[in-house]
Amino acid sequence: MITVRYTIFGTTEFGPTRVGALLGVLLAGAGQVVTAEELVERVLGDDPPPRARAMMQTWLTRLRQTLPGLIERDGNGYVVRVDPLEIDLHLFRHLVRTGKTADALALVQDELLSTLDTPWARQLRADFADELLAARLDHVDERLARGEHAKLVPELHTLAAGRPLDERIAAQLIEALHGSGRAAEALRHFEVVRARLAGALGAEPSRHLATLHRRLQAASAPRQLPAAPKPFTGRALELAELDQAPNGVVVITGTGGVGKTSLAVHWAHQAMDRFPDGQLYVNLHGFGPSGAAVSPGDALLRFLSALDVPRAQVPHDLAGQSALLRDALADKRVLMLLDNATDAEQVEPLLPRSPNAHVVITSRTSLRPAHAKALPLGLLPPEDARELLAARIGHDRARAEPDAVDTVVRRCARLPLALAVAGARAATQPQFPLAALADELADLDAFADDDDVTADLRSVFSHSCKALSPAALRLFRLLGLMPGSDISLAGAASLAALDVRETEALLAELATANLIDQPEPGRFTCHDLLRDYAAELALAGERDEALHRLLDHLALTGVEAGVAYTPNRHRPATPPPAPGVVVLRFGTHEEALAWLMAEHPTLMAAMPHGTPAQTWLMGWSLADALARQACYQDLLTSQQLAVAAVEQLDDPDGLGRTLINLGRGLSRMRRPDEATAALHRAFDVYEGNPAGQAGVLLNIAMLCPDDRIGEAMEHTRRGLALFEECGDSYGQANALTGLAWGHGKIGEYAEAVEYAERAMRMWREMDHLIGQAEAWDNLGTGYLGLGDHAKAAEAFTRSSEMFRLGGDLPLEAGAYEQLGDTHAAAGAAEPAREAWRKAVELRTQAGLPTDKVRAKLQAEGQ
Repeated sequence: MITVRYTIFGTTEFGPTRVGALLGVLLAGAGQVVTAEELVERVLGDDPPPRARAMMQTWLTRLRQTLPGLIERDGNGYVVRVDPLEIDLHLFRHLVRTGKTADALALVQDELLSTLDTPWARQLRADFADELLAARLDHVDERLARGEHAKLVPELHTLAAGRPLDERIAAQLIEALHGSGRAAEALRHFEVVRARLAGALGAEPSRHLATLHRRLQAASAPRQLPAAPKPFTGRALELAELDQAPNGVVVITGTGGVGKTSLAVHWAHQAMDRFPDGQLYVNLHGFGPSGAAVSPGDALLRFLSALDVPRAQVPHDLAGQSALLRDALADKRVLMLLDNATDAEQVEPLLPRSPNAHVVITSRTSLRPAHAKALPLGLLPPEDARELLAARIGHDRARAEPDAVDTVVRRCARLPLALAVAGARAATQPQFPLAALADELADLDAFADDDDVTADLRSVFSHSCKALSPAALRLFRLLGLMPGSDISLAGAASLAALDVRETEALLAELATANLIDQPEPGRFTCHDLLRDYAAELALAGERDEALHRLLDHLALTGVEAGVAYTPNRHRPATPPPAPGVVVLRFGTHEEALAWLMAEHPTLMAAMPHGTPAQTWLMGWSLADALARQACYQDLLTSQQLAVAAVEQLDDPDGLGRTLINLGRGLSRMRRPDEATAALHRAFDVYEGNPAGQAGVLLNIAMLCPDDRIGEAMEHTRRGLALFEECGDSYGQANALTGLAWGHGKIGEYAEAVEYAERAMRMWREMDHLIGQAEAWDNLGTGYLGLGDHAKAAEAFTRSSEMFRLGGDLPLEAGAYEQLGDTHAAAGAAEPAREAWRKAVELRTQAGLPTDKVRAKLQAEGQ
């Protein structure tokens, strides 16, 4: 093993002395003759003192006495006679050449010849910095190859910030982000780098970076198709028609259970190569028993999210969202599968109308969007039906009882859904003669009706249910009551008042019987015909209590999620859960948001069915998440339902808070007059509650446009007085922040600083990060207006750092933009451009317009 004897990363063994510097110079050139003149220049610089040669000779003599045999005279110069691999610098280079970058990097603990400050030494350090960076990036490549993507992201972010135009670092960061599951962020970073290169150099990305971008685009294309159905048999004619259909719209129609979805999904998997830019899928639940069909707006948001369109770019109206989807798909070869559609009105806003996009719709109705091709689907031909059953129960078993196979096929009406359920039962009981199963179905022939295939399905379902354990059968009955299209494990446990583990085992039994599906871990659903049948079986005495337990679970878990998501919200009073209800709790903000968004459709579907208390608690739970996730239509709908519910309760505080949330929803939907009316009503409801009225006043102030800043400040002053009256520190800090902002907007900068300093003291006492960030931001505005550029720059720098820690990209971008404005006002052009470029980068990441900041860059000669 090589042992380093001589170290020049930092100082030599002689320390920060001229003798040590001389030794470092000789070691750096080990094996090479260095003349006396070169030694003087390298150790003493371009302007050496008198008698420099004599001084150098004295130091050389000392070195040769202390380290005998190391330094020799060679002609008119000196040379170090030692194995270069005993010197850390040369060992570093050897390790890099031999691919041992981790060992090489471990040697570099300090700056090269750190105590020597001559032009030669500075150039040596600059050259070595390039070597070190190259080695570091080589090591990054090795770690990426080992799959350490997530660990590398912070390091690469730091490297990229220091070298914003380095395309190798950009490529590594993009690859690390993508490998960490952050595909959208990876693609956005490419756009940021492309914009930087164009702005700074007038250049396009290198071929390597562009190739990586194309590869990641393909890898990041949405792949939303459900798993391909197994087994799948028959439908050769229909598959051929789908293959031959040109890009456009195909509508597969047929009765429930006939296999429309299986056909569409099976073909889509076969045709994936034709659509390299991705496959989009949504189950529109047009015929679910709860009537909770997916709205076009909800489907559009799912698609836009899958296409990595930043939420900030998504309009709030249906027409705007539809147009944005068409723009996003304009040049893409994409397959869109709209499953279980109700009517043309549900699908029209989703159609891309692009020559490269292809849409397949399944529906029980003969809906006909413009220029759509109809593909009606009938019952399976007898031979295909026999093959489907045989594939499920085993071909040997089917060949052994061909008559029984024919009987089961006939009594299942050749419907794939019925055959799947019957086959699942037979497959789980291999010792059970198939003829016996056929005989069980025989007494139900009277229910068969050529015009009503659901009667035959009902008979098949009934016999499959007979094979269930009593507990599984009870759970199946209750699942028919769920208000949404799917249910979580905890929700199912609450519905049945069972232990979670026991519920999980029963759900597995139902899945084995092909009565439910698990489309993703922890969530369960079933075909709408099965849900209809399950609901028919539910006993009158168990319906109300079971549904109440499920709604209790949603409402009370929703409160826990709402508090975890926004910790400073005042927790509403909640009733105790009904016996058997599972109430989840959340350790982090992220866990709470994940639950709220996963349950968002279920909560929306459940709200109309709850008690007044349950409904308003569900609305309270959703309010902040829907507002921050820009789901403004659902925010409005949920708060309208919540207001109607809480009006039935003796809870003025709950009504006031819900009216405030309703005002937020109306404001986001651009209905300011109604929003103002809701907030004024909230103010009246809070009569006798100064803190409540103060909160309303701050929300009314937020509705005021820029030309009514004075009115907004008056509302805020009244709110501050009320918060002071009741001793509400958090409310006071919010009001002071609003006043600081308002004074800054109208040019009263000294007052802006005064209010911001008061707010800062309170935010610091509460250790409130975003509050402090906003206070620094307002201080920056005040100092800039007063002409104190140094203080303004410091304030905006602090503000941007805190907004970054708080995870608020738009506000961080705003702070950087104002930091650039401050530098520009101080005449510091390059720092201004640097700050503005950072603002452009952040606004790009957040999906916000960048035109205004780019105009500032162009005006400064970017």
